Amino acid sequence: MKIETDVSTVMTEYRKGVNYNVLQDYYDKTTMHENFYIGRQWQGVYAPDLDKPVLNFIRRVCSFLTAMVASGDIGVYVSPYIHTPENVAKADMINIRLQQAVENSQLENRSYAAVLDGVVIGDGYLYWYYDAGTIRCQTLKSTNVLFANPYSDDIQSQPFIIIEKREYLETVQNMAKENGQASEKIKADESYMNSIESVPMVTLITKMYRQDGKVWYTQVTKDQVVTPPMCLGYSLYPVAKFTWDTDKNSYHGVGVVENLIPNQIAVNKLWAMALLHQKTMAFPKVFFDKTKLDKWTNKVGAAIGVIGNPHDAVATSFKANDMSAQLMDLVEKTVAYTKEFMGANDTSLGNVNPENTSAILAVQRSATIPLENQKQAYTSFLNSCVKIMLDIMISVYGSRYIEKADGNGIYSMEKFDFSQLDASQISITVTTEDSSPWSEGIQMQTLENLYTKQILTDAYDYVQAIPSTQLKNKQQILKKLEQVK
Repeated sequence: MKIETDVSTVMTEYRKGVNYNVLQDYYDKTTMHENFYIGRQWQGVYAPDLDKPVLNFIRRVCSFLTAMVASGDIGVYVSPYIHTPENVAKADMINIRLQQAVENSQLENRSYAAVLDGVVIGDGYLYWYYDAGTIRCQTLKSTNVLFANPYSDDIQSQPFIIIEKREYLETVQNMAKENGQASEKIKADESYMNSIESVPMVTLITKMYRQDGKVWYTQVTKDQVVTPPMCLGYSLYPVAKFTWDTDKNSYHGVGVVENLIPNQIAVNKLWAMALLHQKTMAFPKVFFDKTKLDKWTNKVGAAIGVIGNPHDAVATSFKANDMSAQLMDLVEKTVAYTKEFMGANDTSLGNVNPENTSAILAVQRSATIPLENQKQAYTSFLNSCVKIMLDIMISVYGSRYIEKADGNGIYSMEKFDFSQLDASQISITVTTEDSSPWSEGIQMQTLENLYTKQILTDAYDYVQAIPSTQLKNKQQILKKLEQVK
């Protein structure tokens, strides 16, 4: 497939991607899903006399599902398929750099945000890049990522992908000037958004494509090329995608909120009607005989003139029947059943007293079984992230001095050429450890048993294995133990 990089072609491809999303009603749907998650659940409803309560159980369900899938420490390590001393030593050095990349990129936090986007919208994206000598990543909005083939959700099989971004006009003009382009041709967008933005902004379109097995990119605006075609040197697109549930024949996934919105609307309406009933019917009504009274007053001590005998009954009070208790039962059951069907029962949410630890652990584990598909998708997502990090290392790092262990706890610096790495000869393993209090308690008990039975004899290894939440000043203790060694 021939790839074109001129402004006209790139903008045409960008508009085709936008038109596909418009036909799918994707922009309105994602906005509505985000609003319902945040709590803006009455937008567009004109009812000035009606209270608009929000019983936002959607947010709690989404937070619970995200935590069930993405919680825990991320462990990443590689090993060679052929276990020779040289290959094992190389793998150890790569693991050191991978661990640094995981920490510098804040992969745990970023991946959590990507999974939350997947729960709410359907898709979560991470964009990887090399900056200041290390690898970093940032989240991308799913509405800003466009695929060449919208019927396939496989990023790496795409002939090209387009990323949309709102950027300051001055910043884009400076980028164009640095790349030798005519910066004065770049103008701010003439749109509603630009009319309310305090600083002029422009839409920057980045097109990534493959050429001769390498990833290239170009950046344009509607008026001018900002960055001419440049080779990143990567073999993989630096974009990783997490999908909650797949939608056949579409690169967009399906989130959780879409199916919960009707239940949320029903609960909010019922609660609003209950409040309206209480406001209008809770206080007694006064009925008076207009043949005897012109008007009624509740003023204390006021004289009331009556036509006829004042001893005759001229007024009486009326109290409406109480609201049916079935309404409140319906609201409670709707919320309870919705959370139950989504796996967010009371035990898994922590709404029970921990009287039986084993029973609670068993229920929590059973609650995660319906999420196995999502957990597998999360592991695959992290695996894609690690492959991208390795690809960036091979393409950009070059020769560097890194630490090498001799097997006796002694480290030395050795020069290592990352460009000579063959990613196809490396096995990648990604683990996610549950960080709940129950798992930490079991881990502490296991460590104590190993140390008591002298299976684990090194104090440094013992302290290093203790969860940071269980030991204050863990790093200072490790430094002192390392000095003693």
